Amino acid sequence: MSDTRIRWPEGHRPEDSAFLAVNELHVDSTVENVWAWLTRPDLWSRFYANARLVRPVSGPWPELELGSRWRWLTFGALITSEVVEIDPGERLAWSAEGLGSKGHHAWIFERRQGGTFIHTEETQRRWGINLVKPLLRPAMTRMHQRWLEGLARVASDGPPPPP
Repeated sequence: MSDTRIRWPEGHRPEDSAFLAVNELHVDSTVENVWAWLTRPDLWSRFYANARLVRPVSGPWPELELGSRWRWLTFGALITSEVVEIDPGERLAWSAEGLGSKGHHAWIFERRQGGTFIHTEETQRRWGINLVKPLLRPAMTRMHQRWLEGLARVASDGPPPPP
């Protein structure tokens, strides 16, 4: 079930999409450390094996801000992403587009019990996604959980190195 706090853009609401992947994790680290690592896509490959060849396209870099655009290889596809919503330490969302696919990935952060609770959801649509949906949805849910676990690991050691 989708979190009602997510601001889905037109065409990306779960009911309008091929599928929805939802993941959550409590992290024993500050929101500031979690945020600092997640908003540095140039460092994602250090803790998320499914993020490769991350390169800036336009906008602020290497720390994500509204309008930051980057290209990366994930799930075997070359994707271009753009930050479309950002509220530091509270919410982050980007659009993503690749051959036959268009998605929206939203993140919600909450300070809880001496750490950070992370809730993330992604919707995907278009013809390419419909073809691979039976395999991609479970793979995306599994890999996003690994992403959260990797983020928890690095954030618990402190902030990332300066850009």
